[in-house]
Amino acid sequence: MRGKKRTGPKTTKERAQALLAAYAETCNIRQAAKRAGINRSTHYRWLEKYPRYAAVFQESKRAAADYLESVAVERASVGWLEPVHYQGAICGHVRRFDSGLMQFLLRGLKPDVYGVQKTEVSGPQGTPIQAKIEVTFVRPGDGSRTGQQS
Repeated sequence: MRGKKRTGPKTTKERAQALLAAYAETCNIRQAAKRAGINRSTHYRWLEKYPRYAAVFQESKRAAADYLESVAVERASVGWLEPVHYQGAICGHVRRFDSGLMQFLLRGLKPDVYGVQKTEVSGPQGTPIQAKIEVTFVRPGDGSRTGQQS
C-alpha cells in the first residue's frame, strides 16, 4: 500500500517560500497557509525556530502593510464607483468614499490636528474638583428625612 503522493513544495525551504509568496498576495496568514498547503501553526513554529525566516517574514509583513495602506488611501481619497439601479437595471454610477478610513489616516499622519481630543474638567485655577457623597438611611414610614420637618 502506498502513501499519498505529495504535490507542491516538498522541502521546508520550498514550503516557506510558498507561504511567503502567498502571504505577499493575500496579506493574511490563514489564507497564505491554506494556499501553501501547510498548517497555520507551522508558520508560527518557523518564526520561533528559524531566525532567517522570521526576518524575511517581517520584511513581507512591512510590504503587506504598505500595500494595505495604499488601498486604504485610495478608498478614502479616490473612492470607487458603485452602480445605481432603477427597476432592476443599472442606470448609472455614484462615487463612494470611505470617510472612516480618511479619519484614521489623518489621525495617523497628523495626530496633533486630527488626534483624539481629550477634555479635562477641573475646579478654579486648575485645582481638582472636590466631591462629597452622603448616604442617609431612613426607616420606612419615618418622616424624618433630610430637609423635612415634622
